[in-house]
Amino acid sequence: MVASGWVVSDWKDVATITAILAFGVSAVTYVTNSYYQRRNLRVENLRRFFEAHDRLLEEGGFLMENLTALESDTFRSKTATPGSGPKFHKLMRDVEQVAYLTANNAVPTEVQVYLFGWFAQRLHPHIGEETRKNIFWEMAVHYIDELKKATDDYSKCATEERAKYLRKHRVAQSRFKASSS
Repeated sequence: MVASGWVVSDWKDVATITAILAFGVSAVTYVTNSYYQRRNLRVENLRRFFEAHDRLLEEGGFLMENLTALESDTFRSKTATPGSGPKFHKLMRDVEQVAYLTANNAVPTEVQVYLFGWFAQRLHPHIGEETRKNIFWEMAVHYIDELKKATDDYSKCATEERAKYLRKHRVAQSRFKASSS
């Protein structure tokens, strides 16, 4: 069949080519959109983590009130019990929020080690048996235990290994140079 000099099979070819081009544009759009959505989700998860991290370290909170004692290793475990008051309770609740973000792969462990590992190392020995047996603090206690282990591993690394670790996990710029110490 001929219509204005075009054969029907020519129209099929045009339609096929148009469909292929439309599919190609759709695929490129989908891939581009997926990339940016994933990137935005990572940024949003980091924002959530930083908000939770900031709550852990707020002025007047449990960690800031005990910072000097934690630094000088004079902190006593009797203060880190469930009966020690609302500040400890809030600390454990905030740790649980960070633990939930971790459980859902919101933020890599490497970022957590870098930002909260020191506190996990200092708190870990002071989490008493009463706290460990409390079924409502299991997630927070487990998080502190696991983060302490990861931080211990990180602190055993040589300076060059830590620099590679930070670059690999995008905690530092790629131009980060390890000091010669």
